[in-house]
Amino acid sequence: MKKLFDGIKKTLRNGPIGIYLFAGLIPLNDNFLGFTVLVIILEQLIRTIKIDKAHLSKQLSWRNPGIWLLSFYLLHVVGLIHTENMQFATMDLGMKSTIAIFPIFFMLYKPKVVWNRFVKCFILGAFIAIAYNSFQSYLIYIETGHPHHFTGSYLSHVMHRGYWAVYLLIAYFFMLRLIIAFTSKTRLLLNVFGALILGYFIVLTESRLGLIGLLIVSFWQFIVFSISIKKRWLIPVFIVVISGMFLFVYQTMPHITKRVDKTVLALKTSNQASELTPEKTDARLLLWGSSLELIKENFWFGVGTGDVKDEFVKRNKEKGYSKFVELRFNSHNQFFNVHIALGVFGVVFLLMVFVTNILKKKEDPYRAWRLGIVFILFIALIPESMIESQAGIIPYAFLLSFLTAFTPVIYKTSQQELKPLEATDE
Repeated sequence: MKKLFDGIKKTLRNGPIGIYLFAGLIPLNDNFLGFTVLVIILEQLIRTIKIDKAHLSKQLSWRNPGIWLLSFYLLHVVGLIHTENMQFATMDLGMKSTIAIFPIFFMLYKPKVVWNRFVKCFILGAFIAIAYNSFQSYLIYIETGHPHHFTGSYLSHVMHRGYWAVYLLIAYFFMLRLIIAFTSKTRLLLNVFGALILGYFIVLTESRLGLIGLLIVSFWQFIVFSISIKKRWLIPVFIVVISGMFLFVYQTMPHITKRVDKTVLALKTSNQASELTPEKTDARLLLWGSSLELIKENFWFGVGTGDVKDEFVKRNKEKGYSKFVELRFNSHNQFFNVHIALGVFGVVFLLMVFVTNILKKKEDPYRAWRLGIVFILFIALIPESMIESQAGIIPYAFLLSFLTAFTPVIYKTSQQELKPLEATDE
């Protein structure tokens, strides 16, 4: 307990409180993220308003993801030139303002962050979210008696289950990294238990993206674990644990495995897709078909920042997709949505945000962590338009500009002062 209070005191004294708070809120509740952006900025100005000119000079490089993210936002401003629906365009620019705010902030300031603390805040937020959502589902279950309130969209009470599954997946990845870097048997067991809980709730969301991401991340980190671990006897133990988890899901949750089977079937029979089932994979394929048609017609410059939704609805109406028109669906693919709105340069700028995030820096102790986060954020853009609502825009803008911009630090055990981190990625 004393160690916990010491950590809280150090955080209050040295900060950045706003960034740690933001990390905890990402998987917990997107409604407070906008307020937390203000906290991050005000805290920095209170601690020091001085701009590090040397840091700013280094940030003005094509290798900085923030430059591409800021350019991506400015392209939305340029898209106003040939926009007819200015009302939607103005709303869109305001909603996406953090795509410009965070890159500028991290170009001017380089916060000192204890990475382990950031990770633990994110994981803590994920577990609080699990507890809160489970409790809400339990209250509804008492009234209705239907157990399905503990699965699927019924389980996610604060944000869309697709977004929540992505953030739980990042927390799950963090737990796997902590398992790889374990320092004691107790911590190893706690981290394994935590990872199993997170993996279980990702499955309960019934998000196809979450399920596929869970498989990929588990396999990827198991390979990393197998290569780096010195105690080789742990490898078969983890094989049994992971296999047991997936076998348990397969045996006890047949409706979830059926969702995966239906996804595969829909991909194989895409020519028979129906718009009458908008939550299904085959409906997404129809939406992508409409998207590709608009992309071909507006390849270079798109239809404009404010007209993307109107043009997409118009195209679906022409194709007879009345259900899509009624629900005013977007592309359900961020790259398609961006291309329709801004043209090919919008897609290039967005891709460069991810490319520059995976480049190795001169001093890069946490690159392995960054690669996992960036990979999860990237694959989430394929089946979902993640940066078309606040639940995705603000976390994406923060993470994609923050991950290469902060100074990782540790505490001196004797003087309790901050110093730059020179250790490995563990």
